[in-house]
Amino acid sequence: MFGPIIFFAALLTAPAPSAQPSAAPALKTIASVRSTARCAEIITHANSAITTTLDDDAVLAKTITMLHFVDLDDGNAIHRRNRFNEIGDLAKTLMLQSRSGDNEVKRLRALAKTAKDPAQAKDLKDFADELGGALWRQQKVARDLNGYLAYEDYRDMATLDESQRKANEGVFGVADPMQQTPTVNPGARGPVVGYGPDTGQPAIDTPRGLLPHANDPTATDYARAAADDFARRIPDIVLDENHAASHIDGALAGCQP
Repeated sequence: MFGPIIFFAALLTAPAPSAQPSAAPALKTIASVRSTARCAEIITHANSAITTTLDDDAVLAKTITMLHFVDLDDGNAIHRRNRFNEIGDLAKTLMLQSRSGDNEVKRLRALAKTAKDPAQAKDLKDFADELGGALWRQQKVARDLNGYLAYEDYRDMATLDESQRKANEGVFGVADPMQQTPTVNPGARGPVVGYGPDTGQPAIDTPRGLLPHANDPTATDYARAAADDFARRIPDIVLDENHAASHIDGALAGCQP
């Protein structure tokens, strides 16, 4: 698994997304079927999975828009936290919905195994697999978005506020002894060995781990990069949805009115 620095560096260096297809996916809910117990069961789980997938598309579009335009570095800590909470709510919704849809997909695969017609069984399984692929891609966006939020939480916790910096200056002679070489404080018990550029070590390579650096991209920079990355994933999601739609008629063989 790649570390957060590598992941976000990849986001920032990836090429800008090309124009996305404007056509809506062919996937849509199924209107009606014959009123048999089996057909009703298939339609119930299929429509639930389809609705969830399309709802996820809407959440993903909202997420991309927010990440593209949000300002997380306006200097207001309350604004920053509220915006992170809003992004977190979108990630949570996307995760919960995609997992719910995947549960419906599993039920469809189970129904495919009990189909008496081999052709219908294959189409029903293919429909479920393709829709499951779209839901998996949507869930992966949610996971990556949560990773971004966790990384920014870590960066915020690793950033010293003014009172902490002043306290360190009084004790160590520098604002952050983990990134700068402390000086000998006459009032201290002895010299303190520090880490930082003066020791020949990179500022981010410290006992506190991967620390924020003055030259690091900002949270807003990472949000823009994430928006572009998620936008690049949309065509693959739509392709899975369209492939799923192409199997609906076969999956409902014998059920159409």
